[in-house]
Amino acid sequence: MNNKNLRSAAHNKGPNLTDFISKMPDDVLVMILARIPIKDAVVTGSLSTRWKHLWRNLTRLDFDGTEILEKVAEDEIVCDLEREKYVNQVYDVISCYSHPRVQVFRICFDLDSSYSEYIDEWIQFALDKKVEKLELDLMDKTRDPPEYYDFQLPLSNSMVMEMLFLKYIFLKGVNLDEPTLNNILKNSPHLVKFCMYNSDLFTHVRVGGKDIKLKHIKLVDCSGFESISLYGFDLVSFIYCGPEIQFHLSDLPKLRELDIGEVSVGFENNVFGQISSCALKLRVLVLDIWSAKKGLNVNAIIKFPNVKKLMLVMGAEEDDCLLEYTSIAQACPRLETFSISLHWCSPMKRRRKVKRVAAPRVHKHLKVIEIIGYYGRISDLELAVYAIENAAALKKIIIDPRCHAFEVEYTREEFMKREQDARSTAKRQLTPLLPPGVDLAIV
Repeated sequence: MNNKNLRSAAHNKGPNLTDFISKMPDDVLVMILARIPIKDAVVTGSLSTRWKHLWRNLTRLDFDGTEILEKVAEDEIVCDLEREKYVNQVYDVISCYSHPRVQVFRICFDLDSSYSEYIDEWIQFALDKKVEKLELDLMDKTRDPPEYYDFQLPLSNSMVMEMLFLKYIFLKGVNLDEPTLNNILKNSPHLVKFCMYNSDLFTHVRVGGKDIKLKHIKLVDCSGFESISLYGFDLVSFIYCGPEIQFHLSDLPKLRELDIGEVSVGFENNVFGQISSCALKLRVLVLDIWSAKKGLNVNAIIKFPNVKKLMLVMGAEEDDCLLEYTSIAQACPRLETFSISLHWCSPMKRRRKVKRVAAPRVHKHLKVIEIIGYYGRISDLELAVYAIENAAALKKIIIDPRCHAFEVEYTREEFMKREQDARSTAKRQLTPLLPPGVDLAIV
């Protein structure tokens, strides 16, 4: 309910509703305000003296400008005007804010390095308020790293004290140097999750040591770095999506989830060798294999004795057979869920016989197979048949025709038609093959 609705409700219902609202405890009213955008929550202060200062008790300050950006993205002049409005809005709120603590402070707008002075002040405000969750989403995908905001923190003792409460940090569209990263990690004893999207890092990233308390690291489409070393702390999950880099993972006894993007699994990249040190403990493994057509070096595959969920993300090119990649699933003897996400490079179909794995191994624990991007090609059908014939405990097959397409231009209507055709094809292809007790779910 926004402030206009509140005004309208009070006008239409008369004194009874007004009296009812005025009798609510402050904490209930603050809960109501927490459910509306911060700009609307602030305006409710004009409703009555009772509401005047209530918004200042909000501990979640989410300045989400996504809706405005989507409307003005094509008009740079209007976009500049909206940036100024956004900056003024943030300033007006934090200058009047009086609560001693902020749990969440989120900036989400297209802001480049020319706004550094303002962003610096906002970060200082958040840290002064002992922020727990700090998010800076500043990204315009067309911007280059030299135009990114340089995320920096002073090394003063007071700043160290202010970071004692930080639990989560999200950065998008920023530059981050090594001293700043070390400052954050070394002086944030409660920092559990660190995420960076579309940002720029230094060449060799090293994170390690018993004083690091991080449990989760996520790096997506970050540039500038060539290698990352993680060692000697209780990391639980590491997600990386981006160009091929060198991984050095060691002494990570609690690592359970590993997601590595844009890997080569042929002879040219020893991806399995790079992650072998943590293979024993892993429960979830995700590999993004964008050059599936180059083939797999089967001899390089290592065992993952405790992996229960495996996901392979692969480019689906010209209906090429992908059965060799089931060798990775066969290296997971306790596998329960096997997901395959096919990204179309070409939706071409071929007329050929369905192939089968030459020397398959029965999956004793595999219960669910999911194929995302199922188009009804022979290569898609082969993967489903593999699961049907080799998963002794199979309970469910999930077919999701929705996918991402690369180098293919379709209108939304064409995508919808192709997805509907894929659903019909999947039902026709797989229903006759289903063993008793196996559920086919086509989403």
